[in-house]
Amino acid sequence: MARYTACSRISNHELFHVNPVSRLVDYYFQTNTSSRSERVTRSVAAHIGEARSLLDVGCGDGNNTLKLAQRIGATRVVGVDVLVREKTYIEVRPYDGLHIPFDDRQFEVVTMLDVLHHCGDPEQVLREAMRIADRAVVVKDHFAFGPVSRTVLYAMDVFGNRKFGVASPGTYFDFPAWVRMVDRAGGRIAAVEWPLALHDMPWRLVGWPELQFTAKILPVRA
Repeated sequence: MARYTACSRISNHELFHVNPVSRLVDYYFQTNTSSRSERVTRSVAAHIGEARSLLDVGCGDGNNTLKLAQRIGATRVVGVDVLVREKTYIEVRPYDGLHIPFDDRQFEVVTMLDVLHHCGDPEQVLREAMRIADRAVVVKDHFAFGPVSRTVLYAMDVFGNRKFGVASPGTYFDFPAWVRMVDRAGGRIAAVEWPLALHDMPWRLVGWPELQFTAKILPVRA
């Protein structure tokens, strides 16, 4: 597993609490979040097709999970998160960020949308998702290509997640590292949508499509 911390010298507190930056974050959520969520949902649903049961790891309030479930026809919809919010749109259970509290192959599909790069041990979390998924794990995450892209991704994570209290450790992978991690976690990449244009202008100038991808991963059973 590769961990990149070169950007950690940028203070989350400094980035978020400068007034112009705070206003910029608010403007982002007002102008871009809905269209971005719809594009992520559409891409993930295309990988899944139809599924009867869905577990979303790191689901937040579950609003986007519910929309995905409705699109793929899932009737059993559950989420897990390390921070369970007061108001949720689906059943959300707490987990410790490493061990997902379900037995093997309990859900047809497991999703993890912009989650793995926030994990202290992304390989372990991916391995857990493979264990629980009966058919497939679908991931939305980032590819990094060098120091500039890592800095951009780190800043985007801080801006987008600080208001929710989500840690941004700066863990990003290039494509070869991703493939190796999936293999070690017991999966096989079946499909990738990349580059993935998620943001409207002017945000697309920062959140480049080349940084975004979705992938369908099949569990490899012994």
